[in-house]
Amino acid sequence: MLIAQLADIHLGHRQYGLEERLEDYNRAFLNAVNELIRLREEGGLDTVIISGDFFDTQRPSPSIYITAIRGLTRLRESGIRVIVIRGNHDSSVINPIENPLAVLHQMGLIQYLDNDYVDLGGVRLIGAGTVYTDMQNKLVNSLNALRGNGINIAVIHQYIEGAPYIYPMPNVDVFMVNEKPLAQLGIDYFAVGHIHEHGLKHPRINAVYSGSLEVWDAREFEVYEYANGKLRKVKDVDPKGFLLLDVSSNGVRVNNVQLGVSRRLVRVRIRYEEAKPSVVKGDVSYIASNMDQRGSLIILEIEGKVAGGYSTRDFNAIELRKLFSRAWVDVRLDLERRVGEGERSIRVFGGINEIIRQALKSRLGDDELVSAVMEIIERVRVDDEDGALKTLENLVAYHSGVVNQSLIG
Repeated sequence: MLIAQLADIHLGHRQYGLEERLEDYNRAFLNAVNELIRLREEGGLDTVIISGDFFDTQRPSPSIYITAIRGLTRLRESGIRVIVIRGNHDSSVINPIENPLAVLHQMGLIQYLDNDYVDLGGVRLIGAGTVYTDMQNKLVNSLNALRGNGINIAVIHQYIEGAPYIYPMPNVDVFMVNEKPLAQLGIDYFAVGHIHEHGLKHPRINAVYSGSLEVWDAREFEVYEYANGKLRKVKDVDPKGFLLLDVSSNGVRVNNVQLGVSRRLVRVRIRYEEAKPSVVKGDVSYIASNMDQRGSLIILEIEGKVAGGYSTRDFNAIELRKLFSRAWVDVRLDLERRVGEGERSIRVFGGINEIIRQALKSRLGDDELVSAVMEIIERVRVDDEDGALKTLENLVAYHSGVVNQSLIG
């Protein structure tokens, strides 16, 4: 028996607020449908399971429903059964009764499982929706109660403790389930969603994440470094796709099915020991001449220290972005001005960070305070909690000192 495992499709996700990226997620789903139908026609694919987060929100727009209905109708007409569980994006964890998956179930396009099972010959598919970490006993007990006598496949949307992900998700700890109680269930295979890395395997449990169909995290982009007038590729874009489960009396064998991404997604990193505006502009111009392709999405990360005699105000992300005319570009400036002894460093940020910085400045009115807050935001973004806390402590200590000096004066 062949079963396809998909997850984290996130229909309706508008990455970076771009309509183009919303369409990319739609296209990724419909491309997967094409591949599933091909596998049905050529290999006898029977069933598709979707391990949560089919939608990006529990209230998808009509246009997103139309995309879902279009793809699922083609699967139904091809004779493919689609079984879906809810992820944390599909519905409220506390009150999951009303959600868009229930609508698709009522239309006969999917079979929605939540603490329920379906038997396919000698294979039992057990579906359980997302639970919070402190509710994991409920999940484990449900899976245990629903086990059958043949091959058991549990379809869940959780982070399983010990899964060696590369890119941290911001809510991993919120939706975690411990490894040991799952291992003791005697379930043959866990079809898992929530971590977006394609083909991520748990080292001790037979559990595999199919990952998202589209790139979710900028750290998954194709990556280049620019130095000494040359661009050097350091990483390919991460693979995306779904899994094909070959299920027999001997168990579950897992194969990866990779799908191409919808557009070129690139990060370019430049670091300066002494950044000068004219040099930075010339370097960005060179990068644009090599990478400014229509449809591409480029994140340009410019970091380092500002050369003596210049201010952080001499670097303008908007002007650098204008050097590109075809690609969508986000210029992220993270430059620090050299300061004298006893002074606090001042940093300049660009891109979406610049929008946040300007909003903070309008409310706080203090460049140094804004720069410190921006640094905390950036450290949280890359999951450097210790660094964020340290920066916050320094900020509090610094401003406490300022307040005390003013009181003394």
